[in-house]
Amino acid sequence: IAFADRILLNKCDLVDDESELLEVEKRIRAINEKVPIKRTVDSNVEMDFILGIKGFSLDKIIEMDDAFLEDSHDHQHDSRVSSVGIDVPGEVIQQKLNDWISWLLKEKGVDLFRSKGVLAVKGMKQKFVFQAIHMLFANSMEGAWAPGEEKRCKMVFIGKNLNREELTSGFMKCMAKDTGGYA
Repeated sequence: IAFADRILLNKCDLVDDESELLEVEKRIRAINEKVPIKRTVDSNVEMDFILGIKGFSLDKIIEMDDAFLEDSHDHQHDSRVSSVGIDVPGEVIQQKLNDWISWLLKEKGVDLFRSKGVLAVKGMKQKFVFQAIHMLFANSMEGAWAPGEEKRCKMVFIGKNLNREELTSGFMKCMAKDTGGYA
C-alpha cells in the first residue's frame, strides 16, 4: 500500500455500513495519503484508472519524496525491516549491473520489498532509472545527463534482513574502473 499508484477497494457491495468503508480508506490514507482509491464491485473499474498512468515518473517521485534519492543509512523501522541507500560517483558497466541485479533479485528478492534508483551507465547519455518490488523489475531511460553534471549512481533498498556491506560491495563490483569504481 505504501508504494501503490492506485488502490482498488473491492467487494464494497458486501459492506453494510458506509462507516466501515470510510475506516478502511482512513487506514489506507494513514499509509499512503495521496493514492487515489476507487471503490469497486466485482473488480469493475474503468481501464483509464489503472492503465497508462505512468506510475513511475522520476519528476513525480522526487516531487512527492525529497528523500527518494538521498542515502538512507540503514534507517531502522523495526527489527526486521530497514532501508539501505547507496550513493556513489561514477558509472556502472551495463553487463556487470545486469548480472548483479539478476543475482540480487533471484537470491534476495523475497526480502526486498522495494528497490529504486537512478544510475549512470557507461556509454549511455540518459539516466538509467529502475524500480523493483520483490523480484519484479522495471527500468527506463529518463532524461539525459546535463553537460558538466556529475554522473552518480543513487539507489535505495527497503526490505528485511538487508546487509549493507553485501549490497554495497556487490554494487561496487559493477562500477567502471575509470569512474571511481572498483570493477
